[in-house]
Amino acid sequence: MAVERGGPVRAVPVRDDSIASLSPVITRLVDKAAHLMTDQLHSYKRIGKGYASHESVNHARHEYARGNVHNNTAESFGAILERAKQGVFHYISQKHMSRYLDELGFRWDHRNPELKLTRKANLKIIMVAMPVMDMFKSVISNAAGRQLRRSGNGGIRTVGVDDFNLPPLFGL
Repeated sequence: MAVERGGPVRAVPVRDDSIASLSPVITRLVDKAAHLMTDQLHSYKRIGKGYASHESVNHARHEYARGNVHNNTAESFGAILERAKQGVFHYISQKHMSRYLDELGFRWDHRNPELKLTRKANLKIIMVAMPVMDMFKSVISNAAGRQLRRSGNGGIRTVGVDDFNLPPLFGL
């Protein structure tokens, strides 16, 4: 997954944590001018050389943050994925993994920060879901040019308008 602090998340399934699997995905999702912050996975060290900077934290040594260097934002998305697996989906198939990740990414991207006062009188930023109508407007604005079709075995596949020269699902 690639997540920008205070910004969107992009999560895609990968086969494993090898450089060969991770590098094309990171290259596609992350701008070369970005400052990567990762954990200590060896693959990230080689991949990180192609970016503006790369720093990592070492969880094995109980290092989770070093000043502004941390990957807690990505870890937070991972925690949301785990909670969804336990409480909502119960089972996540490899076949449909990208759809689960897309749904959780949509939820992540459609949150608003709110300042809350804690019991100890500290201000803390809490992310809350966007109002439903705002989410609906976002879905509609992104639906132009896309269709969902049933496959021969009853599954669902996404079809672009250009694939069949069909009009968009919603009028332009």
